[in-house]
Amino acid sequence: MILARYILREHIAPFFYALFVITFLFLVDFLIRILSSILSKGLGWRVVLEILVLNLAWMLALSIPMAVLVATLMAFGRFSSDNEVTAMKSLGISPFKAMLPVLVVAVILGGGLVYFNNDILPEANFRAAALRNDIGRKKPTALITPRTLIRDFENYLIWIDRLDQGTGQLGGVRIYNVEAGKPIRYTYADSASMEYANGGKSILIHLQGGENHFVDPKETANYVRVRFRTQDVAIDNVDATLERHQRSYRTDREMSIQDMLGIVKASESRLKGLRQEYREKIFDELHALDIVLMADTVKDVPPRLLQGTWWKDDPIGTIAYAEVKRQEKDKMYLIERYERREENERKEISQFMVEIHKKFSIPMACLVFVFIGVPLGIMARRGGIGTGVIYSVAFYLLYWVCMIRGEVMADRLIIQPWVAMWAPNIIVGIGGLFLVFRMARENYLNNISLPQKLLRLVWRKRERPAA
Repeated sequence: MILARYILREHIAPFFYALFVITFLFLVDFLIRILSSILSKGLGWRVVLEILVLNLAWMLALSIPMAVLVATLMAFGRFSSDNEVTAMKSLGISPFKAMLPVLVVAVILGGGLVYFNNDILPEANFRAAALRNDIGRKKPTALITPRTLIRDFENYLIWIDRLDQGTGQLGGVRIYNVEAGKPIRYTYADSASMEYANGGKSILIHLQGGENHFVDPKETANYVRVRFRTQDVAIDNVDATLERHQRSYRTDREMSIQDMLGIVKASESRLKGLRQEYREKIFDELHALDIVLMADTVKDVPPRLLQGTWWKDDPIGTIAYAEVKRQEKDKMYLIERYERREENERKEISQFMVEIHKKFSIPMACLVFVFIGVPLGIMARRGGIGTGVIYSVAFYLLYWVCMIRGEVMADRLIIQPWVAMWAPNIIVGIGGLFLVFRMARENYLNNISLPQKLLRLVWRKRERPAA
């Protein structure tokens, strides 16, 4: 018990240090991506803080397993470098026994992460998405995307071909005034500039070299075109202040396991009904085709199968041939339509099943990384953040490359969702079990670091003479 407390105590500081560093890196990357949006929207510090807190949820879900790997590598690397592993062996304590306290804590931590991913993370993602939508309505022209229709202003649609980021000059500006009950008024300008007025409550667009197109409200038959050199258009910026809106729609990453299972069951029920519906349709088409082909005369063919009146003077052979072609065309159309609808249903099921498995597979990585960290830490014989970062980044990159590629393949229905999400754990876990097996057999050199061992192993293979 004393040994277990000592081992766990040595993991506490590296774990929280790694968790802080990794989360901080995620946070810096996130801030870089949204910093321009925050500054241009003029948000208060409370809103900015709320954005960061809500997005910390997904950062923690990713950084906790990695922190487990870094802490395990650092702690057992220090044990090995200080010859404490040798001391344990002399007392009859195997490295595997020293792993047990860390494995128990990893299981507890993984279980807590499952709860976090199922109950806390979806709600945080939902609120972050709702806040992001609300912010997007506040001064939407601060981040103009050329060749994208802007719909954020009431009664106005705006299209901009070009934007000079340095001067803010706009080119190819089209403005559509679409007030209800009135004809559409269209304005085009070769160039324009934009500024805020009335403390951001209005947007003033200075147009240069353009035309106005509209229908005369008194004489609707008259179409009017007016050219101008300069013209100003004032548009109310109705969301100059941040307004909160109720949002009911949730994506797959904003739902709990129970919610997603309900959607999956509904999709499976629709898929089952779809198969039954099209099986009957296709069977009816084939049955009708058999009736036509087996008929000896026109009188033997049911009237519903004879399209139009041209068949009355035609022999049964012509009718049969025309009906065969029609039936084949209808049958292929039904099959193609069924395949499209079935594929859409299966993709929806796969998408939600991927997220369900992900809520369990990522917490499971805490346990898998212990099997990687302990033997690598002992074999490296160098404690400290350097060793932890190098090995952690390598295995974490392998883990996430497998997971990202697996998710893409599952969304394309190439592999099953459970395979996509559990394959990273299986691949990295097999590597960890191999290292633990070698550690248990002491099949490594204590005086040589792992990179040196690998280099020596490759060099020996190159020097081996050909048979």
